[in-house]
Amino acid sequence: MARKTSARKSAKSSKASSRSHAAATKSTRKSPGKPSAVTAKRAPSRASSSRAATPAKTAAARSAAPMAGRPGKSAPVMGKPQGKGARPHQATLDFEVSAPPAPQAGPPDRLPKRRSSKQGGPDWPGENLTVGMAAPDFELPSSLGRKVTLKEFRGKRVILYFYPKDDTPGCTMEACAFRDNLPRFDAKDGIVLGVSLDDELSHQRFAQKYNLPFPLLTDIDAGVSRQYGVYKEKNMYGRTFWGIERTTFVIDREGKVENVFRRVKVEGHADEVLATLAV
Repeated sequence: MARKTSARKSAKSSKASSRSHAAATKSTRKSPGKPSAVTAKRAPSRASSSRAATPAKTAAARSAAPMAGRPGKSAPVMGKPQGKGARPHQATLDFEVSAPPAPQAGPPDRLPKRRSSKQGGPDWPGENLTVGMAAPDFELPSSLGRKVTLKEFRGKRVILYFYPKDDTPGCTMEACAFRDNLPRFDAKDGIVLGVSLDDELSHQRFAQKYNLPFPLLTDIDAGVSRQYGVYKEKNMYGRTFWGIERTTFVIDREGKVENVFRRVKVEGHADEVLATLAV
């Protein structure tokens, strides 16, 4: 009896297990696409991990693809696309480096600027005043006690000489030479006028001391000396200063320059001027 009872229990348990297996199979067939709860819970983590890994794998594949060359071919140069449709690797690009431009020669050294060329300036008309040009007119105080103009001597020759200073050795010798030869100048219809930067009182003393019969004109501001181009920068004994450069102009009857003597040497100058005067 005991054996029959155990056999029946085992048969019942086997039937129960077969029924539970059949029910599980039937439920699986009815919803084949639905995962179990455990699988559904684990699926999102796997998907997210696979999605996160995809860009890294893709980038690694792209960077490794150009370098995986074919057998017998070297790896391509970085920055240059290989083959049709290939994308350049983002790296340092190759540029053609040109030689630096040759330095251009600078402008030529500028010439020193001339002093003012306007009327009355230091260089107007300067040394350009020469034979054939109209002599600049003037009106200056004189040792005669009145103002003297150039145009009042129109119709006569004017020997207009510029000298540095009254009662100095060279200027005294020059003035006395014109004084001694004054009759000869009169014979050639000539008038002698001396010009310096000294004032009227200095001129009067100088004229009285050496008995000078011709007018000495006062050009204190060097205006006329500038017009005739004789007021210049001078250097004497290492000292630089502005003053008159000894010069003589012969002006004809029409007021034009007939002759010019620059940087005059005092000795024999009066005879030199007389020799050039036409009768």
